[in-house]
Amino acid sequence: MFWQSQQLAEQHAIELANTPVPVEQQLGVTSVANAAFETADSILAQPLLGPVGSAVAAAEPFLPTDSTQPVVEPSLVTLSNEYIEVNFTTQGGAIQEVAFLQTKRGQRDDYVFNAAVDLPAMSLSVAAANGGIQTFARNYEIESQSYDSVTFAFVSQEGLLIRRTYTLSQGYEGHDPYIIKHSTTLSNGSAVPQLLSDLYFNLGTAYPISANPMPSYLNVGYFNGEDAEFTAIDRLTGSSGVMGFGANEPRSKIEVQGRVEWSSVKNQFFTAVLSSETVGSDLYITPVVTGELDSVPLAGITANVAYEIGAIPVGESRTLDFEYFVGPKEFKRLQAMGNEQDRVMEFGFLAFISKLLLAFMYAIHSLVPSWGWSIVIMTICIKLIFWPLTAKASRSQKRMAKIQGPMAEMKEKYKDNPKKMQEETLKLFKLHQVNPVAGCLPMLVQMPIFLGLFYMLRTASELRHERFLWVSDLAQPDTLMYIAGFPLNLLPILMGVTMFLQMSMMPVSPTADPMQQKIFKFLPFVFLIFLYNFSSGLVLYWTVQNILTIIQQKITNSQPDEPLKPVATAVASSKGKGGLPRTKSRKK
Repeated sequence: MFWQSQQLAEQHAIELANTPVPVEQQLGVTSVANAAFETADSILAQPLLGPVGSAVAAAEPFLPTDSTQPVVEPSLVTLSNEYIEVNFTTQGGAIQEVAFLQTKRGQRDDYVFNAAVDLPAMSLSVAAANGGIQTFARNYEIESQSYDSVTFAFVSQEGLLIRRTYTLSQGYEGHDPYIIKHSTTLSNGSAVPQLLSDLYFNLGTAYPISANPMPSYLNVGYFNGEDAEFTAIDRLTGSSGVMGFGANEPRSKIEVQGRVEWSSVKNQFFTAVLSSETVGSDLYITPVVTGELDSVPLAGITANVAYEIGAIPVGESRTLDFEYFVGPKEFKRLQAMGNEQDRVMEFGFLAFISKLLLAFMYAIHSLVPSWGWSIVIMTICIKLIFWPLTAKASRSQKRMAKIQGPMAEMKEKYKDNPKKMQEETLKLFKLHQVNPVAGCLPMLVQMPIFLGLFYMLRTASELRHERFLWVSDLAQPDTLMYIAGFPLNLLPILMGVTMFLQMSMMPVSPTADPMQQKIFKFLPFVFLIFLYNFSSGLVLYWTVQNILTIIQQKITNSQPDEPLKPVATAVASSKGKGGLPRTKSRKK
């Protein structure tokens, strides 16, 4: 919690001040989305381009306010490959929505990226006169179309041509099928050089897959060449934080200024990543209402990224090229795209462990085509690796059980002399070769693995819709039924039971007071509450780990006690008069 609060404070330092919006409007569509399809007069109230050297306020508009242009129903163009189906619209020459054809057990997925919103992905926006940005949603013409590409064109009255081309990969070797290649070309056909303002490209809108998602799943991120920063939806909709940490008021926008090498918008399992060799300079993040799911209003999130255009001489043009990845959050795909785009996974401060475990699980899955059994086998392998360490701790715990009686007598005998009791306790531990913290050691060893798996499995799209035994989706809780509105999740209950049995088999440290012993016994219930609504894949790992630990403890308890090593005699007893070491006379 402290670390997250520090991260939020750092983000506050680089964000511009914003005016909070009323709570009743905290999920409202911002002016960016609202302005997208209003009348032409209201879309562009300020000139955005003019002859070089002229005052911008008096310049001829770059994107003219042609209010006499009749309203035309936008046309749709559909391109597809084996993995995605993309609907393009002539309204802005952009992407209406993206459907996924393979992410639900090889079938079309229920989730559709950028669905149920008016603002197309990759639509263009420009700086507004009164601050913020406004969308340029003109009717483009379809200039050309083939089985894998489409080109839209718009010509202004001043002779400026905007050409927008999209090419969909057909999954050939070395080409990811989820990547849409895009280029926007601005050609100056006027009689004078023109100075253009920055153009904003919309990343698309992501909305949550479940009705009650964790806010951190839904966010906008960017990479500045060194670090990746992410802004979660609750930074816009408002949050009370955790015990006061991270609390913030709702706001209509967050503007981040700085170097943008790639930017992303994502939910728990899907992401859109826009990358270019041209570096962006501004990120404009806004909330969007995307409808309802299970009668619960859904707050989506979108962002626009600014790229500098500058001056275009007469007869010349300026082109911006992009790779636009829209697909599931699969680590191997994102890593193959380069420039650290795999940071979209947000593996946290244990990223090295998460990546190592994910690579290990991929290797197992290549031999065992079941993600559930892959998790089980991976857990067994991890347990075998740490078996010698945990076995040593178990033997120490077994010896600890034998000194419970002497410890009780010692506490009673020296209850009024804490210093003496401490000295005698240390002597007793040394005599019986007991490590009082050995009971915690197995859990401490597991925690980095557990946290690495937590960050890895919480958003791993590979587990989505994957069945295992009675579990229908390893990426979701294994809810069997609802009792009075409360979900009955069997796997976390099994995890809690196995953890309770595991704890009951381990002797409590003889130095622990009654309150500490109660806390120790209550720990399984804490984990049960903590993991009850987590993904089944993560709970499956913890349950199997508990079962293996119980088996190990039974094996340890069934073995005869190890003979104790002789305790070294005191140093003082080994010295002679004057503090010199004793020497034995050499026999002749």
